[in-house]
Amino acid sequence: MIWSIHHVSLQAHDLDRAAHFFGTLIGLGVAEAPDARTRFIGQDGRGLRLHRPDAALARSGAALLGPVGTRYVALEVASLDAVIARLDQAGLAYARALPGEFAQPAIYTLDPALNLLLLLQADGAAPAPPPWHIHHVNLQAEKVREAVAFYTGFIGLKEGRWRSAAKRGDFSIDPAELAVLTNADDNSGLHIIRPDAGFAYRNRFAHNPSIGGHPAFCVPDVQAVKARLEAAGVLVSDAGVYAMAGMHQIYVLDTAANMIEVNQHV
Repeated sequence: MIWSIHHVSLQAHDLDRAAHFFGTLIGLGVAEAPDARTRFIGQDGRGLRLHRPDAALARSGAALLGPVGTRYVALEVASLDAVIARLDQAGLAYARALPGEFAQPAIYTLDPALNLLLLLQADGAAPAPPPWHIHHVNLQAEKVREAVAFYTGFIGLKEGRWRSAAKRGDFSIDPAELAVLTNADDNSGLHIIRPDAGFAYRNRFAHNPSIGGHPAFCVPDVQAVKARLEAAGVLVSDAGVYAMAGMHQIYVLDTAANMIEVNQHV
């Protein structure tokens, strides 16, 4: 089955500050405002959604409680009906997206680690690639193998082999602690990781990318991004090429304290 990351959604307390952070400092481009609570950077619905959650507790349809529905990863799958059939057979819960919420049929569900997942029916479109793209989304799971079984068994993804850097940092690539679900050989896709409290300390980072999950944006010039962030007073952990072969990575917190990775093929 062919699948792809369609978009990621992050919580934003101040939409204008968030749009400046991602659009100007990270360099993703101009943000659109589809509604008063949302900013979007990308094209054809693919890219980054920044959303200020409603304070109300909605209980109908796919409107989830509080800010939970603000942060998720959206995957396009070849057959949404086939995924729904497998979820139904296993008695796993999901909620259909509200009419008009997305251009394609879509459902929300939770993986075994309670990460929120949006699944959309692939529409066959092949938009021109932008100068940046979502390389991967990292998801935290205490039981990595249980989460991997969900994504491979129900969603139809395939597990790949982690391609580590020649001089790997101090972290485990044991499949019980780190797994990659990918269509390629560059570690792109979904990363499932067991949280590691000592990760940042051992690797001398100011940020711990193993906790809480994060999206990773691949850009043409990560050093230029780093320079803009530091000039704006943003704390940056420059990891260099330490985890993935041929990939220079930096970590920052955005304006709402979401963990963000920016990387570049080198």
